[in-house]
Amino acid sequence: MSPSAPPLWISIATLMCAIAIVGTNALLLSPLVQTVGADLAASPAQVLWASSGYGLGVAAAALMLAPIGDRIGAGRLLRMALAALTLGFIASALAPTLVALIAAQVLCGIAGGAALPSIYTMAAVIAPKGREARVVGAVLTGWTLSLVLGVSLAAWSAELVGWRMVYGALAALCALVWGLSAPLARLDEPGGSASSPLSALRVPGMGRGILASVGLMLSFYVTYSYTGAHATVTLGLSTGQAGLLPLIYGLGFGGAVLLDPLLDRIGMARATTPVFLALSLVYVAMGVFGASYPLFLALAVLWGIFQHFGLNLLVARLTVLDVRQRGAIMGLYSTTTYLSVFAAPFVGGIGFQALGILGCVLISAALTTIAAIEALSLRRTLPFRTDPAAPDVPDAPA
Repeated sequence: MSPSAPPLWISIATLMCAIAIVGTNALLLSPLVQTVGADLAASPAQVLWASSGYGLGVAAAALMLAPIGDRIGAGRLLRMALAALTLGFIASALAPTLVALIAAQVLCGIAGGAALPSIYTMAAVIAPKGREARVVGAVLTGWTLSLVLGVSLAAWSAELVGWRMVYGALAALCALVWGLSAPLARLDEPGGSASSPLSALRVPGMGRGILASVGLMLSFYVTYSYTGAHATVTLGLSTGQAGLLPLIYGLGFGGAVLLDPLLDRIGMARATTPVFLALSLVYVAMGVFGASYPLFLALAVLWGIFQHFGLNLLVARLTVLDVRQRGAIMGLYSTTTYLSVFAAPFVGGIGFQALGILGCVLISAALTTIAAIEALSLRRTLPFRTDPAAPDVPDAPA
């Protein structure tokens, strides 16, 4: 990091809060659907069209706009995205109709789709050598903030001050993070060129990286999408009890940051296969013990821990494929993630209708096992050793 760079902890906190804001918006409408629908004279299903618009906006922007960060710098693109996201939150708070809310959320999605790859890229830029896993892991805890704190607090606040004030508060927080992100733009290296998604696909190792992304993200959403139905429909529990699972999962995901230094010491290539195999075992155990909700919740802690490790390893793997095209590469990753979000209800629905939650977790376990097998050769092609005593690694695999 250059002498003029801000302290590392400030940069990490800024990126972590940016992820938390994007993640909160992605999950926010679900608990607010009844309140928003009553205000805008729309059914719950119609309100969720805004969530679909947000997801499609993220996928499109991550594919088309993220490569611009390779030309103007990820820090500058992040600031532009945060400014647009602030405007999207303001428009959401002021939306007079459902159509206006959908349009506002599409704008939020476009901004979020540009922001996420920029955040991942900047996490790699600010990380000191030998501490990549720790820095990336700390930034990724922003997802925990959105899951554990952001959505829960927003849902509670909506009952007191209304859903529009929640979006207003998000706009204020986003504007604050935009102000704090100014030093990150000074870390950009000018003179790059904007790559295309097609050129990023030609980066050695990118095709397998997408396969790993599908294995990790689709497996997560296939099971996560039906945990609520499992709790309320299969086990006959209340909505509040069903809400314990994302909370406990989020605590496991966030707490795993304390163990991230182990990834730096083990070496990322060597850690990937064991982590994905552990995820497979957790999924199988969730199916075996699914009839006992306390055991199901206990396994959710392990699920969060190993999902955190898997995401950390995946982001680190992708960001070193080609440092000149990090924006385009992470854009492809974000697009893959949100296409997995779109596909998961349909894929998981097949398993849930056949075997209940056991069907979902078996599909997830199969996906993570395939990803574990794919990662076996990483030690030959991508020597992720990030401790200070290790030799330097090339920007792209041989």
